[in-house]
Amino acid sequence: MNLNTTSLLDLPPELILEIHDHLSLDALLALKLTHPRLHQIIRLDRQRWQSPLSHCSHRAIQLYLALSTAKASHRFCRLCAATIPVSMFNSSTSPAFIQAADTDDFQNIIELPPGICALHVSRLMRVVHTGPRGPNEWTSTPSRMCMHCGNIEGWADCDCKCDSCAVGIVKTFTRYLNNTRECQQYRFWKADSPTNKTRDGHLWVRETVMDERDHYSIINLPIRPMLDEATTMTQHSQLGYGSFFRSSFWL
Repeated sequence: MNLNTTSLLDLPPELILEIHDHLSLDALLALKLTHPRLHQIIRLDRQRWQSPLSHCSHRAIQLYLALSTAKASHRFCRLCAATIPVSMFNSSTSPAFIQAADTDDFQNIIELPPGICALHVSRLMRVVHTGPRGPNEWTSTPSRMCMHCGNIEGWADCDCKCDSCAVGIVKTFTRYLNNTRECQQYRFWKADSPTNKTRDGHLWVRETVMDERDHYSIINLPIRPMLDEATTMTQHSQLGYGSFFRSSFWL
């Protein structure tokens, strides 16, 4: 049986204006910019523009207006609340990543959240101290990120004071650490050596390690993809890395 469907664009102006009266200013602007017909019907009341805006509404309006005015060489970053060069939306521009030395092309090491530049990659990473005999590894997990304040659900409280925050699913990285020697510093990189096909394209972390004599070395650790964090926290024994998964050399 065929059902007659009606889209928002098919509604008479009277009903659209009825919806209009129940929307916040940022939602109203977003609706107005979606289609020429809605742009014509919806009027932005000057008095509503003069009322105080929440921090989230202000950010959202900045984003909507920036999309129509930004140059081709620039994009608007949600968290910077500014228009910046497009190159900054490639993760390899962050010092947290190691770019291959034998290429002129900047390899995008990880996929950044939509509309967020490389200046904010630290929001996607954390170190969790698990104590002796606890888990000791890098993992990656899909997580929920507030696209207004940039906080990761479960890592930090969302400090937004609105009910319209967009939430995105992003890949986050956690270092479960059961000692004080490893992970003095860390940087992400992708293996691309043609002589070792099993490691091509895999994401690794290069850590600085300090031994008992306060000598420093480098280790390369793999990142284990996960479905959720509960899987990792049920592990109670230290993960041992074999020779294939761990390499080190003295500085």
